[in-house]
Amino acid sequence: MKAHKLSWQLSLGYCFLGILIPLAVSFLGVRNRLDTSQPVQDGFVTLDSKKILKQTFTANHDYINIIILNLKNPGLANQGEFLFSLDSEEGDVLAERPFSGYNIGDPSVVRFQFDPIASSKNKKFNILIKELVPATPSISVASSRERGLNYLVYYRTIDKKTAMIDLLNNLKRIFLSDLIFFVFWLFLIFSILLTKVKLSKRI
Repeated sequence: MKAHKLSWQLSLGYCFLGILIPLAVSFLGVRNRLDTSQPVQDGFVTLDSKKILKQTFTANHDYINIIILNLKNPGLANQGEFLFSLDSEEGDVLAERPFSGYNIGDPSVVRFQFDPIASSKNKKFNILIKELVPATPSISVASSRERGLNYLVYYRTIDKKTAMIDLLNNLKRIFLSDLIFFVFWLFLIFSILLTKVKLSKRI
């Protein structure tokens, strides 16, 4: 009987740790969190010297510091020079990062990191990509015909209070986005624990 009771307690402890450890890692270990994104992708937009690719977004948090784009360099052949810039709604340049075709795969995820922008919440920004030194074949950027360029924007969590609030909000959003799965998951865990309790009482 003691062995079954111990087994039940261990199972309960493992379930608790299985929830607690990922939350602790997310809370303590992750400093850059997703702010906003345009995940839809149904094609690529070609970039050449005749045009500048531009995408506008509104930040949801202060201290945005990373923007990720999906680029494509056909056959890794393009070795030209390019410039990424982040502008304010008024046209002020807030960050610039030069890059070359050597940084781009076929396709690849390219990360542009810059100093956190302190007062970015609820403000509009422009992502701009332009070609500095022409080369062929042209690179292209993943996009959606209806929503524009495909991008991810991250922000830096400065204090633990903000990190905890964002973590709880993200958990709520994730839970509501797939409610059936989480209800089934919780029901399964509850059923396993209940079965163990009943078995331990019979012995």
